[in-house]
Amino acid sequence: MKRKVEAVTGRSRIGRQLQRFVLQCAAFAVTGCLLATSNPSARTFDVEHGRRASVSNPSTLPELTVVVVTLDGVRWHEVFEGVDARLAASHGLSPSEVVSAADLTPNLHRIVATHGSALGAPGHGAAISASGPNFVSLPGYAELLSGRRATRCRDNQCTGSGAKTLLDEFTASAGRGGAQVALFTSWPDIARVASDRGTVAEPLPRSGSFRSDAVTADLAIAHLKVHAPRFLFLGLGEPDEFGHQNDYAGYLNAVRRADARIAEIDQELTRLAAHGTRTALFVTADHGRADSFVEHGSKFPESARVWLIAAGSALRAAGFVEAPTERRLADLAPTVRQLAGFPRDLDPEAGMPLSELLAATNP
Repeated sequence: MKRKVEAVTGRSRIGRQLQRFVLQCAAFAVTGCLLATSNPSARTFDVEHGRRASVSNPSTLPELTVVVVTLDGVRWHEVFEGVDARLAASHGLSPSEVVSAADLTPNLHRIVATHGSALGAPGHGAAISASGPNFVSLPGYAELLSGRRATRCRDNQCTGSGAKTLLDEFTASAGRGGAQVALFTSWPDIARVASDRGTVAEPLPRSGSFRSDAVTADLAIAHLKVHAPRFLFLGLGEPDEFGHQNDYAGYLNAVRRADARIAEIDQELTRLAAHGTRTALFVTADHGRADSFVEHGSKFPESARVWLIAAGSALRAAGFVEAPTERRLADLAPTVRQLAGFPRDLDPEAGMPLSELLAATNP
């Protein structure tokens, strides 16, 4: 089983994915990786705490498709500054391989330059970070999906977040069938914090505890094109795998591959927007990395820092954005809730909407 607790993972796990690719592609032709189904009888997400929070009726809004993509353990350095010359030299990369951020992730930078926003870039306002205190994967995903700075998930052995998540709320509000809320992940443990109902079963057969990002992305993009879901989560895990192996070249190549798949998602969302759908794409990471590159976690406070790139017809395109205050992963879910017209989470640990990314016409 994949153990993401600041420990080195074996190269063989990545290598085995190539051998499984053909088999898993055959499975892809039969079934998807839908991890949450909708309640066809529910039209809005209803929360009662003695009083009803002020909220726009989602049924009065144009159709919405939200896609959240996470690149597990990808540092802000590569996204905003490019290949790290120091790490490249120590890992035997040639000087020609030390390229700019725009060359390493051309599609992310094209999105920011033409129709999106970037948050957390150095020199552009306050940072965005995981709340911690343990900067490992499941706490980061629990924070991101629930919108709470603190949840009951404190490590990678946790069994849930203890709070309603975006998948729960979109599931409750979806009225067009079970394909409208979907979670696709290379690391299956993310399903444990995807819903406050506990671990969600995954129908697609697995031959191990980790699936290649190529297969995971294929499944997610096919689902997006066929179903135009209200909410889709895609978790790509290979960058963190290579990071724990201290394989900087492998990490960089995993980032490049992820960047190419994000371009496909952005293209499909652009097509949907042209037909009147309100769209939102968010790309981020669950945690950063230590200065040493290999590790992350509570012993390495610098691994708290992450980054966020956003685009879509429902958002404001502003290039490199200066956050008015320090932002957290917990601020993503409140932003999505505002786009969807869901009630605001009034819990003291709840994040705040990223107003700097929201268009003036959002509810």
